[in-house]
Amino acid sequence: MHIALVVHKLPPSSLGGTEIYTRNLARTMSEHHEVSVFYRDDGDGGAFRDDWQDRDGFRARRVGRPFRADKAGPLALFADTFFNRDVERAFQGFLDEVQPDLVHFQHLMLLSYRLMAQAKARGIPALLTLHDYWFFCSNSQLIWPGGEICQGKAWGMNCARCATARMGQPWLVAARPMIAALLQLRDTLVRQAALQADRFVAPSRFLIDRYVADGFPSGRFTFLENGLDVARIRSLTSSLQSGDRLRVTYLGSLAWQKGVHILVNAFRPLPTDQAVLRIFGNPDTFPAYSANLRNLANQSNISLEGSVPNELVGRVLAETDILAVPSLWYENSPVVIQEARAAGVPVLASAHGALKEKVRDGVDGLLVPPGDEAAWEAALVRVMTDSDLVARLRANVEPPMTLAEHTAQLQRIYQQLVDRP
Repeated sequence: MHIALVVHKLPPSSLGGTEIYTRNLARTMSEHHEVSVFYRDDGDGGAFRDDWQDRDGFRARRVGRPFRADKAGPLALFADTFFNRDVERAFQGFLDEVQPDLVHFQHLMLLSYRLMAQAKARGIPALLTLHDYWFFCSNSQLIWPGGEICQGKAWGMNCARCATARMGQPWLVAARPMIAALLQLRDTLVRQAALQADRFVAPSRFLIDRYVADGFPSGRFTFLENGLDVARIRSLTSSLQSGDRLRVTYLGSLAWQKGVHILVNAFRPLPTDQAVLRIFGNPDTFPAYSANLRNLANQSNISLEGSVPNELVGRVLAETDILAVPSLWYENSPVVIQEARAAGVPVLASAHGALKEKVRDGVDGLLVPPGDEAAWEAALVRVMTDSDLVARLRANVEPPMTLAEHTAQLQRIYQQLVDRP
């Protein structure tokens, strides 16, 4: 069977959870099938490119648009997120050359909503993994710029308020009714695209419930946790040494919706000789936010360590007593939590969204109200002062689904779709 995987970005140029999952899936699936990946990478945005790359076990078709986001106006930026004719033409060429038996879409963001229709027009079965809320939320995270969880579209007006606030251009406020109409059109188009998929896969029941509440057919969903290369993470082990400072780690994007500032502010009052916080993430993605974190941090026990290559995450977790996931948005299934589970590291996480599925409060981690700095400080103090708590939580950490187990279940879904009359 020839499998085509479609994703918006791919490592090493982008190291988000969806991108890492897709690369790992391509590698593992290539042990059983022929695999080709279609993804976008503009580089410096100077010229259109469409070329093949040989990867570890699979081939990847890289498409780059001559698009400079820093030079584009609001309307061009908006359209680029879901509608690109040059990407569509490149995908047609990809399908002509690859002739896949099945297309497994990971995302359509920054590609084009019409890629799904292009595959279906050829009679190719299509599977869609839902990694976030993009197919009914243009910012994909159901969170408003002020940190509040989305309370509904209000005929697109709440979406328009959210979009104009994120763009930071006050003059757009007067255009909110028009922006609302455009966002409603966008939602309709991407929703119709998603509904053309033969099957949906999602790694959290919370996300499935949100999509079903938005009108997606429940009978087409399969819950399947993302798989992980467990052996890679377990190559190193960790133990809490008596007398050592509590070692807290944050691993992920340095973005406000991830709530890293909440963690930093909660950590600041802690005694510097009893606890240390290391923050790993790319400071260049949102440089102003990263600079603010650096200004907030008590340099004696809080350090911003920069990015860490994915293959070295196991080493970081080997030097971690508890992982912090202070997200303000409804996370779906953060890869970092699975990585922590593979390393036997308990997790301190926000008590909402799918994080409540991934962390068992008081069993293998602790759940804390999102955005509540006082509650986060209290939780950190509890972990720091209860000498046996980390060990008790660690003892209950269950291993995540392995990539091999995940791939085996996906192969059964693939076969069902290909064999379907």
